[in-house]
Amino acid sequence: MNEVIQRFAELVLDGGLLSRGQAIALAEAGRADFEDLLYGSNRIRQRFFGDRIRICSIVPGRLGGCSQDCAFCAQSVRYDTAVDKTPKVFSDEEILSAAAAAKAGGVPHLGIVYSGKAVSEEELERLIRLIGRIREQTGLGVCVSLGILSEGQMRRLAAAGAERYNHNLETSERHFGQIVTTHAYADRVRTIEAALAAGLGVCAGGLFGVGETEADRIDMALAFRRLGADTVPMNFLHPIAGTPLGQMKTLEPREILRIIALYRFLLPTVNLKVAGGRVLNLRDLQSWIFAAGCTSILSGNYLTTAGRAVEEDMRMLRDLGLEPA
Repeated sequence: MNEVIQRFAELVLDGGLLSRGQAIALAEAGRADFEDLLYGSNRIRQRFFGDRIRICSIVPGRLGGCSQDCAFCAQSVRYDTAVDKTPKVFSDEEILSAAAAAKAGGVPHLGIVYSGKAVSEEELERLIRLIGRIREQTGLGVCVSLGILSEGQMRRLAAAGAERYNHNLETSERHFGQIVTTHAYADRVRTIEAALAAGLGVCAGGLFGVGETEADRIDMALAFRRLGADTVPMNFLHPIAGTPLGQMKTLEPREILRIIALYRFLLPTVNLKVAGGRVLNLRDLQSWIFAAGCTSILSGNYLTTAGRAVEEDMRMLRDLGLEPA
């Protein structure tokens, strides 16, 4: 067993947290002894989460027509992609139908995701009413991702029954300007802080494979820890033709597993949700994500790319002796 990995695993299992310097040393050790790293990350997952895995699905509330310039996103009006530049707003009935389908498939959590920097007051009021209907009709936990909102707006979402707010950092503060220029990293941090102040859980994650360094990955994990996110979605670039990152080479499956394991060491009690890019990037190694420390998955289709059927994911969990939380 790699001595560095073993020492850091015992530190975390005893309730400690790794420093930035220790994280860098762990990342280097994990490259040399990949299997030892996964052994440690799996022990940490089992210690703090057992064998229960949280499953979520998402539905778009508004798709396309985004004014922002996120370099990976097919929904930006700035890039020539297959997504229509005219935003499509999904009706109450379409969203309620998606909620019913999630419920029927055994998925307990539904996220409603809007393209764009923010939502109008009128649209926010509609969603507040809709959250109540979803909870009443299906009993699902509802999360929302509506861009940059104020604390007051967050409090209204919480009062309506929303459980969690999703707002990703995407990458480290240092690398952020290489990925987005139409708003600031600080805008994202303030939005996360507003959600927390309003009493909402926070689902804040990032995107890997966008030209970031190992240090960027570690710094982003430490930012999630400082902010107090309870769920961290881990997305892996699915290059979209027409975007600035459309020709980027995808990460190798073992590299993705190593990143997940590193995050499990750094964020031992946080739900790590493997989300976008899982099918494309991990291929036959999808089931290894749990050994790497994953405790949550996004199941079903994503916003602009195909995902994996809920039935297949449920079967995978059963085959592994895991159970939906």
